[in-house]
Amino acid sequence: MVSETKQERVIRKEAFTALFNESETLPELLFETPEEAAGSIAALMRGFWKFVDDSVEREVPHHTQTCAKGCSYCCSQPIFMDIFEAVACIQCMEGEEIATAFAEGFPAWQENFTPQQPVLWKALQEDKWDELGVLTNKLTAPCPFLLNDECSCYEARPMVCRTWVSKKFKFLCRMNPSNIKYTLKCQDTVHDAYNRVLLHIATSFEIPLAAGGWTTLPLAYNSVEGNGAELLKHAIAKHLTYSR
Repeated sequence: MVSETKQERVIRKEAFTALFNESETLPELLFETPEEAAGSIAALMRGFWKFVDDSVEREVPHHTQTCAKGCSYCCSQPIFMDIFEAVACIQCMEGEEIATAFAEGFPAWQENFTPQQPVLWKALQEDKWDELGVLTNKLTAPCPFLLNDECSCYEARPMVCRTWVSKKFKFLCRMNPSNIKYTLKCQDTVHDAYNRVLLHIATSFEIPLAAGGWTTLPLAYNSVEGNGAELLKHAIAKHLTYSR
């Protein structure tokens, strides 16, 4: 994880508190420079991620989960995310371990993902979730951030990964059936908080929310060589994502 400035620490803590109380406003973001903006977005998202982790832990305590370090059965499928969360993830990712894992894993992931990419984005944009489910079954390459079956960017993993938990026997995870994921009761609350955070970012920068949109962490990371500020500049300047 990157080091945190005093202002970013304040943003993170205030965001975490505000998400538990809808009457409280989310903290103001900094945007004098792209680097400062990416840092404040990352801080806001870290507050959101802690909100997610706490919500999941209260409902499904970690000791009751099948999930454990070294288990990566759920990491061979596409993980979709908004471009603003991708900015935050990338801003929080640094170190040789992440770069090494990605360099080793991305070619196979890209070869598996690229043929399906146009149809996937179309299904996402048109909310064709049944069709999307069929397509994602064809995407079986491991996440390029896996290193020795462990997530090299675990602290900066996106919301989708944080809410994917299982309470069933691990051998069932290996087969990865559609019903292996535990259905969280807090899922709607988490998604409402996620949308609130994304809208706050778009409003703060006075840009359309469409400047965000769908992408995947591997595509975003590969496009800007791990530079969160560059990804943010692209999203704002072009009002589109690397996925489209």
